[in-house]
Amino acid sequence: MTGTRDRVGVAVVAGSVVGALLALAGCSPATILKPTDSDALRIQVRDLKVQVEELTQVNAQLELQVKAATQAAQDNSGISAEAALATPKLVQIRVGSPSHFEKDAAGGRCLATLYLEPQDGLGRFLQVVGTLDVSIFELSATGSSRTLGSASFNPVEVRDAWRGGVLGSHYTFEVPIGGDGWNCTGSVTARLAFVDAQTGKTLSAQRELVEVRPRVKEVSDGK
Repeated sequence: MTGTRDRVGVAVVAGSVVGALLALAGCSPATILKPTDSDALRIQVRDLKVQVEELTQVNAQLELQVKAATQAAQDNSGISAEAALATPKLVQIRVGSPSHFEKDAAGGRCLATLYLEPQDGLGRFLQVVGTLDVSIFELSATGSSRTLGSASFNPVEVRDAWRGGVLGSHYTFEVPIGGDGWNCTGSVTARLAFVDAQTGKTLSAQRELVEVRPRVKEVSDGK
């Protein structure tokens, strides 16, 4: 009888262990995080922000076109209101992502190369006429800044800076930069201000520049 009771006890313990394992196995799928209502709302908010930015650009384009059409009608300049409405207008400028700064291997100076991308209300590149002011500054860890370089370009210089190719259409500008104790490295930001000659409107943009370090040439040992 004692042996029988022992076997029954072992069976009960074994059954309890198996039951616990099965319970854990059954609960394991619940540990996978499923999207919540909050996640869905955040995604909707992000998408709405993108749509608002796009609609803001389109609205700015339409306002400029309506203004041009009204002015054309008042001036009786020969252009129809329909043509004035269809004419692209400058809405914003961007500093292109290829913009960077690097040390000039020839002269040892530091040079910033900026890619200006004017756009209409539909986000398309637009050739422009006007003046451009560039300011390039360094940001320190404490939040203070100092100017490393600046330049201004007149309408003819802006026109001649247009480039087209694999990277698309853009305007390219080069600005020498430097400062006491600065060795052409660190956090550098460019701020551009473009004055549209047709409307007199000033558009601004800024971007942190990518630091491009010179390639180190491998020296062959002749083996």
